[in-house]
Amino acid sequence: YPAWYFPVYDARAELKTLVSPRDTAIYVDGFYAGTVDQFDGVFQSLKLESGPYLIEIVAPGYEPLEVNVRISPGEKVTYRGDLRREP
Repeated sequence: YPAWYFPVYDARAELKTLVSPRDTAIYVDGFYAGTVDQFDGVFQSLKLESGPYLIEIVAPGYEPLEVNVRISPGEKVTYRGDLRREP
């Protein structure tokens, strides 16, 4: 069969972050991915392979936020939240 005959399987997924403050750092499984501002627009999202992830959202002066997420192929997940100031 020619290559065009077989469907292409796309295992990518997307995570959008709508978190305040916007300059907050995002870590995926312990690796720096960027800031909230880079992944919060209409055409902006964090491109990931499908699967489970630990997302850490960290900013100086705020309590860190950890979210466990499992993203399916082709899925677009949006996380909304606000960080709390440290006491």
